[in-house]
Amino acid sequence: MVSRFIPKTASPASTTDPVLPAENPRVITPNDDSRIGPSPRPEESLANCLGAVADDLRQLYTDFGLRPYRLFSIVTAWSGGEHGRGEERLVSETELLPTPRVSLASLRGSLSDGGLRERGNLRVDQISPRYTEEDIYAIFHLHPLPPQFTGWLEVREDARDGAYPPRRRFTVAGVPARSADQFWWEVDLVQQDPARNRLGQLNRTGDPAP
Repeated sequence: MVSRFIPKTASPASTTDPVLPAENPRVITPNDDSRIGPSPRPEESLANCLGAVADDLRQLYTDFGLRPYRLFSIVTAWSGGEHGRGEERLVSETELLPTPRVSLASLRGSLSDGGLRERGNLRVDQISPRYTEEDIYAIFHLHPLPPQFTGWLEVREDARDGAYPPRRRFTVAGVPARSADQFWWEVDLVQQDPARNRLGQLNRTGDPAP
């Protein structure tokens, strides 16, 4: 004899009753455990206190010549009262210290009559954990600047190949992230024109000021 499986028909109640989540069989859940919670004093945490130690160790990379690319936050002002109007002049140049890890390997270049034209993104990491989030936003110009100011990031090599290395200009692509377990900030940058020349001179004059 061959047996047949006859499916049971669902009762009317089973098609209308809401599906309730199963109860947690554990007596104490993480939210019921008084020992678990956010750090009561994050500014005194071990990771936060070791920020200076991490910076000291990274300074050794610079001292050993293993951090050839320096990173600067640049701000300029326009005499005409808004971006692109009048003469542009340098207002401030702030270096990120200790020198973070910068690699140009992800940049791409194409040859033209004017020479090699670089384009692309790069990631900067091992930025000091002692910078606060507000510091990072200010350094990378993530807060709006007044209309007469322009901000960008500049990467240039140290003086190992001469006193006047090429300068590359970047802006932020994405949101800076704090990697607390690695004691650093990291951020992605995208290349931008025009960069300053080797002497640090600005390469453009904007529209005539009114």
